[in-house]
Amino acid sequence: VGECRLSMLMFAHLASAAFIASRSALLPTPATHPSAAATAGTRACVASAPRRGGEAVMAGMPLPAGSLVALATPMTSTGEVDIATLRELLRWHKAEGTDGVVILGTTGEASTLTSAEKEEVMAATREEVGGEMAILVGTGTISTEATIAATKQAKLFGADAALVVTPYYVKPSQAGLVAHFTRIADAVELPIVLYNVPGRTGVDMSVETTVALSRHPRICGLKDATGDNTRAAPMRAVCGDDFRLYSGEDAAAREYVLQGGDGVISVTANVAPAAVAAVMASGRAGDAAAALAADGPLMALHRDLFCEANPIPVKWALHKMGRMGEGIRSPLSPLGVAFQPRVAGALQQAGCIASEEGASAAAGSVGWPSRDLLLQGHLFDQGLINQALDIIEKQNGDFEILAFSVQPNDQNSEFNFRRTSSVSLRVFGVDASALEDITRRLRALVDVLESAEGSLTVLPAKAAAPPA
Repeated sequence: VGECRLSMLMFAHLASAAFIASRSALLPTPATHPSAAATAGTRACVASAPRRGGEAVMAGMPLPAGSLVALATPMTSTGEVDIATLRELLRWHKAEGTDGVVILGTTGEASTLTSAEKEEVMAATREEVGGEMAILVGTGTISTEATIAATKQAKLFGADAALVVTPYYVKPSQAGLVAHFTRIADAVELPIVLYNVPGRTGVDMSVETTVALSRHPRICGLKDATGDNTRAAPMRAVCGDDFRLYSGEDAAAREYVLQGGDGVISVTANVAPAAVAAVMASGRAGDAAAALAADGPLMALHRDLFCEANPIPVKWALHKMGRMGEGIRSPLSPLGVAFQPRVAGALQQAGCIASEEGASAAAGSVGWPSRDLLLQGHLFDQGLINQALDIIEKQNGDFEILAFSVQPNDQNSEFNFRRTSSVSLRVFGVDASALEDITRRLRALVDVLESAEGSLTVLPAKAAAPPA
């Protein structure tokens, strides 16, 4: 669904434990890091002891494990920021057991807020939960200097850490990313959490780059929205226990934590905070069965909260729950009428709202006919995967990613998009005729887009895994 599912495909299998181990010797040691000498080898975000009870310790609140909500910014029907409702949301999250709050990120529509509005949001958040919940502020922009300025402002308003996304649109090299994040961490005495979301930014921060940056004393964590859960265990082994690893993919977060991650920065937690916190608690305890049982009712939310661009569906869902007004800022628009029953059904399944009288609790693609398809070829450089998923959604279908395989990256400093890749999809249609139509359109796409050298194969229901 949307950018989350796409990022799962685009950047899978870039890292493995053997690969990291073989390359880690090439990375700078803490003693030779350009900022380490100036700080005598100590993390600015860590007290005299490197860990306290398993938590990374910062100058303010600890950078927590568990569930951190990527908070939507409440707005009135006329588009004004609703500070009173923001305060109510924050109190609700505190009561529901959310471990931390991330404000002014993508879900918070930060790019549409004025400087004064951002200051209001930061001040209100600090007043409501400061000292009780960790506050992370999204400060990343396309410009290094602008990011430094925004991070200084976040520190001024009492942030416990800054969440800094890789620069979007300009596609910097890995060396450029190291220089960018190092300058920010050197310039501001505030803990930094790196944010890697290649599906939105167009650049993937490599594992080697992340490991090198983790040795900076103020870079204390990573939000990983690549969807590649194979990164968690080896990253934990190399970066150590005091470097926080957060999943940025709700649908993949349970497994990410079971593989060694610390928690999730979650969109789903906006509407189901206690449930997401329970999933994370079970995952961190290593109880896979309990984590699955808690996560099962949330799976439709993980999918359908991205049926349109984030935060369109989650803001509609919060309005449906009576938690905020219906306001959203242009260029985003309210959730399409065709998607509203789908999101409402997911809310019902998760117990966020009651089932409407006479309505079935099963909504969305539950019970629809489905077909397993294997799509192979140069999925990314020619846009084949993007166009295929667009076809499914434009024909009112749905899909689940069953498995994916990407040949190893053959470039040291850039991401090579032109690689043979495979993805297995379970495609849903509203009825058998619609499913046939979607399949026919996908075949036509593969035939027309010859440069992608693609193929489409209908799989038996149990043959979901693509060839290695």
